[in-house]
Amino acid sequence: MKLDKGQRILVIAAHPDDEVLGCGGTLAKAIKLGSTVRVVFLGEGVSARFPFGQYKNNEFYTQSKIRVNEAREALKVLNIKDFFFGDRRCVQFDTLPHITLVKDIEKHIDDFQPTILLTHNASEVNIDHRLTFEAVEAACRPTGRNSLPEEIYTFEIICSGSYKFHTSFSPNVFVDISDTWDIKIKAWRCYEKESRPFPFPRSIKGLEALAMYRGLSCGMKKVEAFSLSRMIIR
Repeated sequence: MKLDKGQRILVIAAHPDDEVLGCGGTLAKAIKLGSTVRVVFLGEGVSARFPFGQYKNNEFYTQSKIRVNEAREALKVLNIKDFFFGDRRCVQFDTLPHITLVKDIEKHIDDFQPTILLTHNASEVNIDHRLTFEAVEAACRPTGRNSLPEEIYTFEIICSGSYKFHTSFSPNVFVDISDTWDIKIKAWRCYEKESRPFPFPRSIKGLEALAMYRGLSCGMKKVEAFSLSRMIIR
């Protein structure tokens, strides 16, 4: 994964906060090196905390607005100015026609013309994350379009895969984020309601433990891990 001025990086995330958890340090590094970044959120991230179908009360709309504002602040920390918010219900992507996800992603691929695409991996517990991966897979099928990204990577969300009973994430690409770790954590602090005290996976210590653990695989202090899904060499 080469991060420089010529790269156009498209992030397809299920919910606001996934972009920081999965690749926040990498995005900060890429932007510092001159890459162009777009982040697309396919859904919101709070409806799963409310009784199914009860999304018309003031508290739901208040929490949804807070989450969007948190995401905007996090993206500002990462210096990302190109982003889109979807409104699909959290942990309910399976209730929608899959083609709607695919078409939405295709639209952004054709418009943004990414060289690199980052998204969720197929082994996560969260069904929205898995369906996002499957939709990206379909949207990046070879159809003769010139807009397909040359490199596709999946990232790791610690709270969505670390406790899965089988088929865990197996990374083979590691990005050193030692120099952008503080930016990642500053961005994560914007999602005030998403963190809890250690040993909760999304605690600051939990994120640091994962970054250091993955760093042991490649002799670095802190990394974000990815799995290469496809690379096209022209």
